[in-house]
Amino acid sequence: MNPSLFISHGAPNLIFSDLKSKKSIQNLKKILDTPKYIIIVSAHYVTKNLKVINPIANSLMYDFYGFEKELYEFKYNIKSDINLTNNLIEKLKEQNIDISIDENRTSYDHGVWSVLSLIYEKLEIPVIQLSIPISYTITELLNLGEKLKIFKNEALLIFSGGVTHNLSEMGYGNTKTYTKEFNDDIKDIVENGKVEELKNITKNKNFYKNHPSTEHFLPMFIAFGSANNKKGKSFNSEMLYSNISMESFIFDKKEIEK
Repeated sequence: MNPSLFISHGAPNLIFSDLKSKKSIQNLKKILDTPKYIIIVSAHYVTKNLKVINPIANSLMYDFYGFEKELYEFKYNIKSDINLTNNLIEKLKEQNIDISIDENRTSYDHGVWSVLSLIYEKLEIPVIQLSIPISYTITELLNLGEKLKIFKNEALLIFSGGVTHNLSEMGYGNTKTYTKEFNDDIKDIVENGKVEELKNITKNKNFYKNHPSTEHFLPMFIAFGSANNKKGKSFNSEMLYSNISMESFIFDKKEIEK
């Protein structure tokens, strides 16, 4: 069985950095078996209802601005698969999950390729990207994760977002108090399987300070739901720009050597 991963992906130029977070993500390759395919959810693909990327997808989306020229020239071979996509749709519909193909989504956003390019220097397996259905409640997102568990014998599940994501208050000083407190709370919740606390996380006094918009945290609910024992283990802890947490978790797999 393959694990589930929640990865705080940070900025897309992480791939050109020498940050600890880059090395931590690269180290995943040491413990991961090669799956038949990858199912990935990114904070940068949000739809009203659940969608799956068009099976013809085979290109990168440079969905950012203000970064170095080399980032817009970065190339990475990636593609989807029509048979695996149809199988995923069929299996989810059998579990009463409504899902359809997004004909207009034919490329992968940076929350996908920046992460995958660090784990797999050369990607030779298909990648199926699911959207974040913004109409879902927290309970429904957790349930979606539960339904995705059936794919873990063949697929690696990756959820790409951020434990914190407040770009308007980034800085270069010490870690902001509200960010550290929230990050510590999330680490405690995930590592100790505190399901009810996660369900009520939006009531945390620091939630909206760290997430003025919620899309970067929503993949966490699906990731948590996809874990067999509802517990994860942090494999990366790094704080950038005083309030951007790179905390990342692996579910259903032994701890990674640091």
